[in-house]
Amino acid sequence: MFRNLARMTASLKGPRYEGALIAKAVWERGHDTGAGMRVLRDHHGLLEVMAFDESGRLTLTMLLGRPAPSRPSGRLARSRSLTLLVDGEPAPVHLSLCFSAESVHAFVQSVGDTNALHAGPAPLVPGLAILEAALQGIAPVRRAELRFRGASFAGEMIELSVQQRL
Repeated sequence: MFRNLARMTASLKGPRYEGALIAKAVWERGHDTGAGMRVLRDHHGLLEVMAFDESGRLTLTMLLGRPAPSRPSGRLARSRSLTLLVDGEPAPVHLSLCFSAESVHAFVQSVGDTNALHAGPAPLVPGLAILEAALQGIAPVRRAELRFRGASFAGEMIELSVQQRL
């Protein structure tokens, strides 16, 4: 289900997409029939794509052509706070997530993501891995929106505050 949508978005390959960062990810439960991917917007370094199948719709806003974030050397793992906005009754309202380098590598391999940001001993955690884990950790919701500010690296705690969207 969700991973099929992630596979579709990971099919964007080539130099233009190397280092692409997700700024916002929106998942919506089953609205579409069929399956596919569409580019909704592509200008000024912003790319908005939508992947859909019978399980749902995933819309990503990505930043292209930006320098890749890097973890300062010698820095200890820290915590990053994110807010997940949902339509529905979330339970619980707070999630703590931590991804190992191995779990990051397994996720990107399973979806076919070749972005170099997710390789090596201290990879960037894919935004879709965070969203997938969040969706698994809360009660069924109709829609979930996650905005990213900064990078989360393997080994760092990610604190998700789950709030109802107004």
